[in-house]
Amino acid sequence: MNKIASVNRVFLITVLLSIIGSFINGYISSYTDNYFILLLISQIVLVTPSLIYFMINRLNIAESIRFKPIRVSNIILIIVFAFLISPLMNFINALSMLFVRNTTSEIMFDIVQKNSFWLSLCLIAIVPAVLEETVYRGVFYNEYRKVNPWKGIVLSAFLFGIIHGNLNQFSYAFAMGIVFALLIEATDSILSTMIVHFLINGTSVVLLAIYPKLLQYLENIYGMEQYNAQDLLTQLQETVPMNFSYIIQTYGVSALIFTPLAFIVFRTIAKNTNRWEFIKNIRHPKVVKESYEPMDDESSYWYSKELFSTDTFAENKKSLFTISLIGAIIICVSLLILNEVFSVDNSIQPLEDGNTLMIFLKNIVSSFMY
Repeated sequence: MNKIASVNRVFLITVLLSIIGSFINGYISSYTDNYFILLLISQIVLVTPSLIYFMINRLNIAESIRFKPIRVSNIILIIVFAFLISPLMNFINALSMLFVRNTTSEIMFDIVQKNSFWLSLCLIAIVPAVLEETVYRGVFYNEYRKVNPWKGIVLSAFLFGIIHGNLNQFSYAFAMGIVFALLIEATDSILSTMIVHFLINGTSVVLLAIYPKLLQYLENIYGMEQYNAQDLLTQLQETVPMNFSYIIQTYGVSALIFTPLAFIVFRTIAKNTNRWEFIKNIRHPKVVKESYEPMDDESSYWYSKELFSTDTFAENKKSLFTISLIGAIIICVSLLILNEVFSVDNSIQPLEDGNTLMIFLKNIVSSFMY
């Protein structure tokens, strides 16, 4: 069976089930205003087709998604990398808000405020880190890379972006999808992206949990006339205006400083696993085969040798696109556009002068969720 065609059908089914799930969520939302249940259903819908794919093909999940142990030294570097790459994602998120609305922070705020910290952390950080990585990097990317690693990186990132259903999340989800796929190649383990995914989303939960206390602290120091904790907390849930100058000053500078540092850490991680030469030549599979250095783990060597041998590459030299995938992409892009055009509330609520702190806090939170 053509595995590319098979995983593309998995994506199409995932899209169709997501549409059905949205109707179910619409019905449930009429009985509850807690996004916790709605997000949980969305995650279940996301992973179900992939689980069925594993069962039908009798695949070992850990082996198929490249769930392998990582050296302690690299785990520490991965944690550092997660925080160094975040300013770039914040910058991309903020730029997108010049053109489209951001609703992610409102949903996250609702979940954290209406549920316990640990329950929120589980749903927003742990569950997506495991399930979304298993699906998009574990199933889709790991299969696409066997045809062409670089095309697999871009395509899996694109699918990761459009499935979110809005242009704001698409912008940084697409960028992070590319970063995540490269990180898997640098470590040869999906555990690395699960860690980064968890840290980024988990940071949002922590920030949202401490915001009320922070605002109350500011109110106690400066008084209610300058910092009214309740009013500012309400504004945190509203859409706020952005301008290019503010974005460059607040997000662009930090992205310019920390992104090169993130690259240095990334290169160090890849060198620690003897995969830097592989990464440098990832856009040219035949060259990768010649320059690849075997790892200490012999199984990783033979896996890569088989994957990038001249014969295997020639045999797999086919398109990643099938009718199923094209249909799924058309559906996703159409829904994404409709979501922006027919948004129920496109209004922007301006904040008073001097409350730029709230703009900064709100956008940091929204850009931390992937």
